[in-house]
Amino acid sequence: MFPTQPARSDDSKKTAAAVSLYSALLLIPCFWQSRIQSADLGSHIYNAWLVSQIHRGAAPGLWISSQSINILFDLILEWLLVRVGPDWAQKLAVALCVLIFGSGAILFIFRIAGRNWWFAAPCVAMLSYGFIFHMGFFNFYLSLGLCLWFLAITWEQSWKLHALATPLLIFAWIAHPFPALWALGVSFYVAIASRIPPSRRIQLLALALIAIVVARYILVHRYADTWSFRQIFFITGADQLNLFGPKYIVPFALLLFLWMILLRQQLKLGMKNLALRIPFQLWLLNASAILLLPAQIMFPKFTLPFGFITDRLSLCAALLLCAVLAAVPTGHLVKFGLTTVAFLFFAFVYFDNRELNRTEDRIDAVVAQLPAGERVVNPLSSQSLRSLCLQHDLDRACVGHCYSYANYEPPSRQFRVRAQPGNHIVLDNQADVNAIAEGRYMVQQRDLPLHLIFQCGADLKEVCSRPLKVGDTIAKPN
Repeated sequence: MFPTQPARSDDSKKTAAAVSLYSALLLIPCFWQSRIQSADLGSHIYNAWLVSQIHRGAAPGLWISSQSINILFDLILEWLLVRVGPDWAQKLAVALCVLIFGSGAILFIFRIAGRNWWFAAPCVAMLSYGFIFHMGFFNFYLSLGLCLWFLAITWEQSWKLHALATPLLIFAWIAHPFPALWALGVSFYVAIASRIPPSRRIQLLALALIAIVVARYILVHRYADTWSFRQIFFITGADQLNLFGPKYIVPFALLLFLWMILLRQQLKLGMKNLALRIPFQLWLLNASAILLLPAQIMFPKFTLPFGFITDRLSLCAALLLCAVLAAVPTGHLVKFGLTTVAFLFFAFVYFDNRELNRTEDRIDAVVAQLPAGERVVNPLSSQSLRSLCLQHDLDRACVGHCYSYANYEPPSRQFRVRAQPGNHIVLDNQADVNAIAEGRYMVQQRDLPLHLIFQCGADLKEVCSRPLKVGDTIAKPN
């Protein structure tokens, strides 16, 4: 018996209320400590402060480019910064991104597979605070959240609804074009696959795979790139849980194991039946892109490569796989397992973020003792985020007080703030910024006065500073 319209309306209201409550609970990690620990967030807030200085005429030698992509999160952060200050600007801007991403992911999964809170809630919560979040790729993160809303609204719907939802894609493009292109590809594939007999979807899948192969051929023959066999470990997206150190292998492995249990139940219905389903085909295409496309590409207009492509696609892969697995009835063992994994993951994140905040407290204390307007540097640790590292904490410590001399955004040409040669605020040459990050830069007369902020003490848990002189080499701590 089909439900009546009022019943569907009541059901929609209950779903909206449940998603709203879930989204509110999802924000807890944004406020549970003094700062949000997310690598590039420190750079984002520091450069938002630089923008405010440029507007005031207090940053000679810096200027703002007119680019229209990779900027939406920064615009939000800049708007908030001058109204609520840097601390609350970060919390509110990131919370907004988490709200958009988390609710979009839940609705996307429900739209495809039906409501399965026991599966979707813990999975989306962990993915919301996974590798992409902790790397601080918030323009990408916000863009993907908007794209998930677009796909949830338009999945197998008419072109009129697609047209009405187009503003979501426009804002997504302004935030970051990569998820917008991904969403357009998904939407185009769904539009075709849903209008042809299921038996012909294999041919469509083959054509899409050929398109990915062609895309790889064009990219690797036109641009400098990096590719690795290790990209195979990213095809499920469970690697998003692999953050700081070896202990995160436990939640990563447990989540992957639980997902494989559910996938095995799907396979009981027949491999052919699964292979003809649109969500599974989309995950397969996403996994193929992870395997075939470069991990990073050097576009000529930039001085830094567009990197972490595999890591970004792995988050998309995780969401698509969740849309496949959420259709499977979730037994008591899987419910208990997902709850346990989520508890373990967030416990690890809480204590590791607390340790990072303690280190940043020491950095703040040391920086506060320096004269206002001083230039400071710190040889950054690896950006892999597989161990606790300072990342851009020095940038955040400098907001309103000093200048992070090795700020990578202006010379990279990937962001709004740009630097003129000879300015006294930031290096304008990417090679010099890279040399500092790699611990092989030799101080020149033009750099002075300049202070080095570094880890010190017997266990390298303390933070010290010292003035640099011409000829000093900025080396990484041992």
